Amino acid sequence: MRNGAEILKLGTLTITWWCIIFGAVWIACYLVGVALPMMLSSYDSDAARMTAETLKALTPILSVLVFIPINAMFMVLIERRALAIFTVRLGPNRVGPDGYLQTAADAVKLLFKEDITPHGADAFMFTLAPIVFFAPSIFGAMPLLAAVTNYHELFQIVNLPTGIFFILAASSVPVVGIVMGGWASNNKYSLVGGLRSAAQAISYEIPLVLSLVTICLLAGSLDVVQIAKQQSGGILNWNILGGGALRGLDAALALKFSNSAPALQELSEKSFDQVLKSSYVEPTMAALGLSAGQESMAGIIAVVAVLVLIAATFIAYGLYMTGACAEINRIPFDLPEAESELVSGYNTEYSGIKFAIFFLAEFTNLFIVASIAAVMFLGGGDCPVPAWLGTMLGGPQLASVINQALTPLIQIKLVDPPTLFAAIWVILKVYSIVFFAVLIRGTLPRFRIDQLMDFGWKRLIPLSLIVFLLVVFAREFVNVHVGS
Repeated sequence: MRNGAEILKLGTLTITWWCIIFGAVWIACYLVGVALPMMLSSYDSDAARMTAETLKALTPILSVLVFIPINAMFMVLIERRALAIFTVRLGPNRVGPDGYLQTAADAVKLLFKEDITPHGADAFMFTLAPIVFFAPSIFGAMPLLAAVTNYHELFQIVNLPTGIFFILAASSVPVVGIVMGGWASNNKYSLVGGLRSAAQAISYEIPLVLSLVTICLLAGSLDVVQIAKQQSGGILNWNILGGGALRGLDAALALKFSNSAPALQELSEKSFDQVLKSSYVEPTMAALGLSAGQESMAGIIAVVAVLVLIAATFIAYGLYMTGACAEINRIPFDLPEAESELVSGYNTEYSGIKFAIFFLAEFTNLFIVASIAAVMFLGGGDCPVPAWLGTMLGGPQLASVINQALTPLIQIKLVDPPTLFAAIWVILKVYSIVFFAVLIRGTLPRFRIDQLMDFGWKRLIPLSLIVFLLVVFAREFVNVHVGS
């Protein structure tokens, strides 16, 4: 009973903090990217126009700088409260109403704590390490902004044709900061933690990159915006799911249920086998370009290829999440910290604002990892409900009502409906992944260092290579029978 009350409080806390986080980001972007440029446009001068364009160009950076600290405070709080629920106890509930401001108080405390540099440490490297660890979190997330905002005009400037490679390159830098901090601390536990982090990054970055390359192969692009666009129209239209072969199935179902009531009546009068054949088998064969009753070897291989692509997508997602948790040192891969072995690993000697920067970067990296997963595997800001099912459930009518309610805000450009709807879906998908990562932390024990290495090199890397090769050949068969 008490746990149920705590779950309800967790839901209320989450919605409250979401409103605070994204309300602050939305207002900051509106003021700098829309309101001030509109005011400056009334001045007919080159300086005013240049200032307006500069403000628009700075909007993505401002949005990230506003978002990161507030979001990190929320993620720390949500993790502590969720772990308390998993272990049937109370989480932090003292500072603010029901503990809403606990992490804000912790942040203020860390900022005012004494910053100590250990005797014998390399002061310059010791200070630089947290910055090297944190800076990629800001710049690495930039290309994702265009994908998660439905390519809004204010974020088009940060889109890159090879966006996913830029993100992967930026994500490989933080390990340098960890090794740097471990070595500069003049502490054997810190040094061991830094070296563990380097070994772990080398081991798990390979399956992580291969899983993303597999999705890029299916999408035929390295641009995260293009990959997200190829997953519009519901889950059956996602290009990465079956290489686009299921789009014919979605179209057939949309035609079948265009007049929902008679179609459902007709289905109710058929047997299960007839429903299965008419609703799934025949549309799938049509999507693969096969005539009814065709039993050629090529047709069978094409069907198998689609099933292989679907299975490979799910396996690649599992590989990505496993490798990503290892990259950002989340339990059960937190060997670089390992409190029971290394005190606190690479950040043992850090205190005050430097420790706060390490802590901030860890949770920011978790959010970025979840955002990449949402864009590459879960359709980004697209509604996962298939178009034909959304039509049956009254989706277009609901969207029309919402647009009418938002008309006053749309007129002053405070709200852009496509961006708003995309942002809502991204928020739900990303924080669902974050919550799953918290659940993993509360469930699984830590690996031993030898188990960590064996799992990466003997299982994940071979599996990621097998999945990649399967996708290469299966995609070719689907291209032959369905078209790219």
